[in-house]
Amino acid sequence: MRPIKRKENFRFIFTLYTALMSSILIVSVSPAWAASPIEKQATLWVEQQIHSMGQQQGWQSLQSEATIQLFTPANRLSSCNIPLVFSAPLLPQSPTHFPLLISCLSSSGEWKIRAQANVTLRLEAVVAVTALPAGTLLSAENIQLRPVTLKPGTRPRVMTQIEDALQLTLKRAVSAGQPLSPLLLATPKLISRNQLVTLVVRQDGLELTTAGIALQNGGKGARIRVKNSGSGRIVSGTVLDAQQVLIPVIE
Repeated sequence: MRPIKRKENFRFIFTLYTALMSSILIVSVSPAWAASPIEKQATLWVEQQIHSMGQQQGWQSLQSEATIQLFTPANRLSSCNIPLVFSAPLLPQSPTHFPLLISCLSSSGEWKIRAQANVTLRLEAVVAVTALPAGTLLSAENIQLRPVTLKPGTRPRVMTQIEDALQLTLKRAVSAGQPLSPLLLATPKLISRNQLVTLVVRQDGLELTTAGIALQNGGKGARIRVKNSGSGRIVSGTVLDAQQVLIPVIE
C-alpha cells in the first residue's frame, strides 16, 4: 500500500508544480505582447480615419484591422497627460500602409515620434462573375459586388460601385472573381458624330426629352456638343448611354 501512496503524492506535487510554472509563464510573457497605450490610441485614430475615408469613398461593408509599429520604444517615452496628436499626410494615397507622426504636446514633457501603420481592409468591390476576355462590355450580368480583402501595402484601386463599371470595356482578360480597377477599363465610344440622339432634361423629379443630333463622338460620361433638332440650338451635354445625352437645366 505504501508505494501507491507515494505515487499519489508524486502526482499531486507534479500537478501543483506544473500549474505554478504555467502561471509564472503567463505573468512574464503577457506584458511583452500587450499593446502600449500609445499603440492603442494610434490604432483607434487610424481606424477612425479609415472609416471616415470609406464613407467619403462610398466603400460598402467596410472592416479594418490596423497594427502600429513604433520606431521609438514606448517605454522610453514619458507619459502624456493630454490626448496625443496624430498626423498621416500619405494616408489618402495608401490607406493600407503609411507613415504616422505621433506627438505629445504636454507642457510637462513634450515629445514626437514616428511610426508605421499597416492596415488590412475588407470591403465590397466589383468583380467579374466569370472569366471575361478583353474587349468585353461590362453589364449587370457579368459583374457583381463581392467581399474582397486588401492586405497592407495594397492600394485600394478596386471599383466599389456597380454603376461606375457599367458600359465600360475590359482592356485585357480577367479571371472569375477578379476585382476590377479603373486601370483595367476603357470607355467605349457610345455615340458617334451626326448620330440621332435623345436629349434629356431632368428637374425637380420631372424628365423631359426631345430629339437631337450629336456633333461629336463620346463615351459614357463624356461631355459633347449636341444640336436640338426642334430649335436648332447647340448645347453641351453628358453622354448617358448609346442613345441619351443629359442636358443641364441652366442651358
